[in-house]
Amino acid sequence: VDFIVGTTGRLLDHIKRGSIDLKHVQSVVLDEADRMLDMGFQEDVEEIMNNIKTQSEKKPQVVLFSATIPPWVQKVSRQYTENHVLIDLVKDLKNKTAKSVEHLAIQCPEQTLTESLVDVLSYYSSATSKTIIFAQTKIQANDILLHLMNSNKTAEVLHGDINQTQREVTLKRFREGKINTLIATDVAARGLDIPNVDLI
Repeated sequence: VDFIVGTTGRLLDHIKRGSIDLKHVQSVVLDEADRMLDMGFQEDVEEIMNNIKTQSEKKPQVVLFSATIPPWVQKVSRQYTENHVLIDLVKDLKNKTAKSVEHLAIQCPEQTLTESLVDVLSYYSSATSKTIIFAQTKIQANDILLHLMNSNKTAEVLHGDINQTQREVTLKRFREGKINTLIATDVAARGLDIPNVDLI
């Protein structure tokens, strides 16, 4: 086996059962490190890294990928790496958002959130504009989708229950303008790169 890809829980399960040999590990990649460590998986990551450290014949290269690099992620990364190099594709924090982006916050009770979203879309979007709505849960994403469809909006959803093939079809349809609104959970939406989005 050349590559092992897995969640922290599944990998720990194999380590505890002795069904995985870490002797020849040469590289360890932590993808979405900020989310993984923020969501309470730090202890699991530490246990996996300690097992690799004690079992591996050589010191493996450790690579962390992260959309954000808050100070605590930098601190944790130093625990797992030596002579680390930071490659920051965003650079200056002041330049993260384009100057043409306008931020607007609308306060509304949670029970009227979906209705308020429909109103916001009706007011701020046109028939051809693209909108991405981020939802906290799959249930919330599906609820928003139903409300939008009942309001004759073209929308589709992305979350953990959507298989990869359907995800690709949905993203293609959104990029091509066949659907105007994409509703996605935070995790499902990470790594999206879609140009010409008018409203988020």
